[in-house]
Amino acid sequence: MARQHSRRRLVSSELLEHSARLFATQGYANTSFQDIADAMGISRPALYHYVSNKEEILAALVRDVLERVVEILEQARGREDLDEDQRVEQALRRIAVNNARNTTRFRLLDRSEPDLPAEIAEMHRAARRRVLELFTGLIEDAVQAGRFRPLPARTVALGMLGMVNWVAWWYRADHDGDAEAMADVLVDLAMSGVRRDDERQVQPGPWAALALLKEDLNHLEGALSAALTSGSSPSADPGSRS
Repeated sequence: MARQHSRRRLVSSELLEHSARLFATQGYANTSFQDIADAMGISRPALYHYVSNKEEILAALVRDVLERVVEILEQARGREDLDEDQRVEQALRRIAVNNARNTTRFRLLDRSEPDLPAEIAEMHRAARRRVLELFTGLIEDAVQAGRFRPLPARTVALGMLGMVNWVAWWYRADHDGDAEAMADVLVDLAMSGVRRDDERQVQPGPWAALALLKEDLNHLEGALSAALTSGSSPSADPGSRS
């Protein structure tokens, strides 16, 4: 029974890989069930043993690509043994490696998005919204903990995700080396732009400290403006007395 389950999982992975390659090169509409069966070296009736139609394959590809990223982010959020900035760093590195190792599937979804069937398109949009929501939350946590500079969390999230998502379009193992090493470079670039290193910034003298203070004040001003706009009032000064 275990052997049968293992074989089915292996064939399903091979099915997704061949389908993604065919959809990406020929287009989803121009790829037939027979094309997929031929690519796998099996008969069309045998293919029906694993899937019922092309939409089922496409839905599985959406889940495989995006739900894996959601899982990475949810796991990072639960890492209480890591500081807030380290959770972002770990998640970003894992996403970059994941995208490097699944370039065909990722490019397929990106190219096919306008032509996805309605139900699958909504699944795709919902998963992308969830990815952005989770990653933005991780960045907000790092800002609130004082480990990131006070930058707009959504902007930072979109910028970082854009960086690692683009990996699927340019990464080639034979040119760019090991996926892990490539991810380390990207993560170092991304984190150096947002991570807050107070000690390093203050060392040169009072002007660096003043710049840091201005940055904090700008962040505080933005937070107060947002609170007033939403109708909520800033909490009272905990040191005040009635």
